[in-house]
Amino acid sequence: MKIASIAKKLSSKSFYQTRNGKIFSNLSSSIVFKFVNMIISFLMVPITLDYLDKTRYGLWAALSSVLAWFFIFDVGIGSGLRNKYVELKAKGRIAEIKEYVSTAYFLFGAIAILIVIAFTIANMFLDWSRMLNAPASMKGELSETVSVVFIVLCLNFVLKLINTILTADLKNGISNGMAVVAHIITFVGIIILSHVTAPSILKYALLYTGANFLVTLVASLYFYLGIYRNIAPSISTINLSLWRDLVSVGMKFFFIQIMGIVFFQTTSLLISILIGPDSVADYNITQKYFSLASMLFAMMVQPLWTGYGDAYYRGEYDWIKRTFKRLTKLWFVVFAALLVMIVIQKPVFAIWLKGRIEVDYVMSILFVIFYAMQMNTVIYNSFISSTSKLKLSMILIT
Repeated sequence: MKIASIAKKLSSKSFYQTRNGKIFSNLSSSIVFKFVNMIISFLMVPITLDYLDKTRYGLWAALSSVLAWFFIFDVGIGSGLRNKYVELKAKGRIAEIKEYVSTAYFLFGAIAILIVIAFTIANMFLDWSRMLNAPASMKGELSETVSVVFIVLCLNFVLKLINTILTADLKNGISNGMAVVAHIITFVGIIILSHVTAPSILKYALLYTGANFLVTLVASLYFYLGIYRNIAPSISTINLSLWRDLVSVGMKFFFIQIMGIVFFQTTSLLISILIGPDSVADYNITQKYFSLASMLFAMMVQPLWTGYGDAYYRGEYDWIKRTFKRLTKLWFVVFAALLVMIVIQKPVFAIWLKGRIEVDYVMSILFVIFYAMQMNTVIYNSFISSTSKLKLSMILIT
């Protein structure tokens, strides 16, 4: 009877108009898209290794982690906009959302210009081959790659706000679908490159970042000319007095972002400098393998940020408590999956990478411990972030 009741609820159109229905819909589509993305990501690793070779692959992983530093300087405005969107929509103040969206785009554009100026000055004094411990013969290739890719990333930096709007509006599935499309373009592109051109970090990096830029641009035009026409950014609705609302919360998110970047993104750089780019590939691929469980868990939790915020501003605290209990049960399931991944790691790597990467069980166990602890904090971080009460998160991440 219970199964029949659940099936009846899931087949009801009215269910998908509720908070739980929207979360379930987003979760279902996200699972499909994340699964597709995971498959593509796995298939891309050996193809990319064949095209770039192990050294260039490691250099790209290290280089992309360095470039990520320049794009944390949104001072958390995107997250601040997301929370404002959820709050204003829950309170029925839809007209104000357009001003916040327009102001956020203006601020992102201004920040992007400042980033370009800062990077251009800094790049004049940087020797990327020396920084990444790369062969001297690759100095020109790395310098050209950094300059071209940085321009594309700056453009995408501004456009990515459409993902913030989609996520705030409980349309995570669409945002994840965009990532899949970009990944498919990259996958097809790398196959073509591997058959028609010599190894080049520049070509691969341009393909990777260009695919994301193209998909984000098309999506922005489609949605702002369609369902989000009433909140589409415009010059006339920019209200600079709102910057405090975005930045006051955003600065807290900014601090959390910085600490996250320090923790996650500098590892590849340090390994490249201290040991060499080949070791970055070993670390990066092992991390990619075990991060699958964490990604799955995060995918389950992702739609709840908006759900938590909506419930909080409506005073529905029982819904929040029930959700905490369900996520704790899910944590035990995913942790068990991590342990299984250690047991099957060697045969998986043998089939997947054909001996290119050796299994390091000490590193694998450390990754399992890390991701288990990270997932446990994720259960509560989404709620904390949705309510903009970020002092606890700031303490935990330090």
